Amino acid sequence: MLKKMVGFLFLATAMMALSACGDKKDEAGQAAVEFVQAVGNADGEKAVSLMYFGDAEKEPAVEQMKGKFKLIIAEAGKKIKEEGGFSKVEVVKVEYGEDKNTATVTLRTVLKNGEEKTEPQDMIKVDGKWKVSIK
Repeated sequence: MLKKMVGFLFLATAMMALSACGDKKDEAGQAAVEFVQAVGNADGEKAVSLMYFGDAEKEPAVEQMKGKFKLIIAEAGKKIKEEGGFSKVEVVKVEYGEDKNTATVTLRTVLKNGEEKTEPQDMIKVDGKWKVSIK
């Protein structure tokens, strides 16, 4: 599971951006943008606060897992800055699940060097707040 999460974070960092251009009224989309910005800024504390680990949230080892994610995010943010940073992240579309407590947010990100990616991000509403779903 940790290997999958590490892979996810590195994939997510490939599409990070420092400024949001998406629909600010859409809460799931805005949370996804905030997560991307936090990773791009190497802000592990903020990024981890926007993640939901599912059943692992109840396990004692979740704090250790969150600590490792913070380190990974710091390293990813450093690499992003070394590449010149990101110029844009925008919400392309948001598709909600039937229960309106899950969503898939498609984000388009652009690096300052012109590299562009469009990737989906699974989101989940937990206690009224949207978070990145880590399965």
